[in-house]
Amino acid sequence: MLWNVAQLLKEGVGGSRQVEIRGELSDLDENNPGATLIAGHARLVRTPRGILVTGEAHLKMAQACRRCLELTTQEISLEIEEEFIPSIDIITGASLFMSDADEAELIIGEHHILDMTEVLRQFAVAVGTEMNLCRLGCKGLCPMCGNNLNLGLCGCDPSSVDSRLVVLARLLKPSDDQR
Repeated sequence: MLWNVAQLLKEGVGGSRQVEIRGELSDLDENNPGATLIAGHARLVRTPRGILVTGEAHLKMAQACRRCLELTTQEISLEIEEEFIPSIDIITGASLFMSDADEAELIIGEHHILDMTEVLRQFAVAVGTEMNLCRLGCKGLCPMCGNNLNLGLCGCDPSSVDSRLVVLARLLKPSDDQR
């Protein structure tokens, strides 16, 4: 997802372009190794300091269910809004001041190429860490033996309590004087 923005940098504030996001993101996480296709659209707008990129992109990611840990593939939508800053003045060719607060992935290089690949990868990783369910009625794992309860009941006694939690279990039972 590379775009040459030299002409846009020469335009005044408010100049814009529409671009299509199409490509691959590599090795997002342990559940998504290799290439993951991404597609969407973005608008590039010239700002006083650089280029504001707004848009959205979609990709499919494998994610672990937060209850049963089964992997499911889900469509992920990314909302993008980032300002990219040029490192070279488009008219003079002089290097521009970069502060310590300017993130490296948001810098437009000396050849005026705006690269959204790393930004999109970071957005995808952040959204991919959100806890999802494989389905609404997911029963999760048995707290005693760890079996997936979506596949059937296990042989564990649901009334038994971990010995470390016996004191807390007593709090749930009404005492004789509370009856």
